[in-house]
Amino acid sequence: MFKSLLVALFIVISGNALVQISTNSPYSARGIGDPSFYGDAYASGLGGAATALSDSSITNLFNPSTYSLTAKQLPLFSMGVTHFEKRLANNGVESDARYSGITHFALVVPFAKRFGIAAGLKPFSRRGYEINDAEVIDSDSIFYDYTGDGEIQEFLLGFSANLIDGRRQSLSIGVNGKYYFGKLNNERRAYRNENTIESGGLDVQSLRAKDFGFEFGLNYDFRLNPVHSFRVAGVFRPELDLNFVKSQTRVHYSNYLIQSTYDTLLNTGDVSGNVFLPAKTSVGLTYTFTPKNDSTSRSSKLPSLMVTMEYAMQDWSNYKESFNGENLSGQYVNSTSLRVGVEFVRHRISVDRSAYINFFDKLKYRVGAYSVNTPYEVNGEQLVDEGFTAGIGIPVVMARAVSTVNISGSYGMMGRNAGPGVLKESYYGFNFGINIAPGYDRWFRKYKLD
Repeated sequence: MFKSLLVALFIVISGNALVQISTNSPYSARGIGDPSFYGDAYASGLGGAATALSDSSITNLFNPSTYSLTAKQLPLFSMGVTHFEKRLANNGVESDARYSGITHFALVVPFAKRFGIAAGLKPFSRRGYEINDAEVIDSDSIFYDYTGDGEIQEFLLGFSANLIDGRRQSLSIGVNGKYYFGKLNNERRAYRNENTIESGGLDVQSLRAKDFGFEFGLNYDFRLNPVHSFRVAGVFRPELDLNFVKSQTRVHYSNYLIQSTYDTLLNTGDVSGNVFLPAKTSVGLTYTFTPKNDSTSRSSKLPSLMVTMEYAMQDWSNYKESFNGENLSGQYVNSTSLRVGVEFVRHRISVDRSAYINFFDKLKYRVGAYSVNTPYEVNGEQLVDEGFTAGIGIPVVMARAVSTVNISGSYGMMGRNAGPGVLKESYYGFNFGINIAPGYDRWFRKYKLD
């Protein structure tokens, strides 16, 4: 019953997210859009440090080597939504922006004790902006509108295997096969209004993805003793030369509302080409402290403390678009990021129903921070995105299986230390996600006939 309520709540929230205006950032007008971190509520609560995260009751699509580390014999379904509010400021002029969307859908199925497979969907990049300007020429007002929208999604199929599964150490590897799809649009309009009739020019450019890619992941876990353990992890996505389709249409119109007045100046149709996606490497380290039970007290609790960090780098300066023999580059600069997170729980055994263990003892409290040298450069200065996060994990035990509800919030600013004339973004946002594990009794009950 509780799981049904969670699914119903998610449908309501995600339905509301889908009808929101997906306005993101004016910087997303470049290249392949805004390839920022679009993490779920679990990773976002820890500053986005997802590379070395592994929890048996939570999916992690950012490192394919984790699929075999979920709870044995239990499929795990996960989904999430996000909403962000932004304040854009430049030379004393301010405006608001926002976007809502789905963070992911995922299904992870461990099998044969050492293996796991996964299927998932998550955003790779987004485009969303609206810029309006005007000027007076020969006593006539000319208006300019620049808008953009769209997303590139990645659908993935993953496989993971535990090569070493010992008491003191374990090693798992994994691979994600990805299919990139989606469409990004840029639209420009220059027009004038005369007697409520708009006349002018319209230019629409589209970039559509339709190709495959892959990435590799690794997890090495070393347990110094039952109290202290360390995890080293890494994810590598090689350089990819992806097939894209580009189109452009330019028209002049006498009345924007009547298409019969449109005069086509340019129509390229669909032009096949390539987008060169640079390599990405991320490495992570996690330390977990799990003290033993205090034998002097029957009602002692078993706390747990986890500290995780991640460093990632991507050579975005190598990004290039190639269509009709023409190469377009120089839209990005190389990007690096540093993310850290801390998680604490007062009692780590979620299925414990002892009288002295209350609801708040089982909650997982998370905080994090991040600093990202973004791929955006303005006036020779690279923009830095910095912020703080906080989150909470709520375990839901049904028929001995542990499902979770995750909630996180974040606050940050991009371009805080940039010079005058540079657009600065301050923002806050919220993520909501659920991980559903079916109960043993319902999915894996065995019947015996006499």
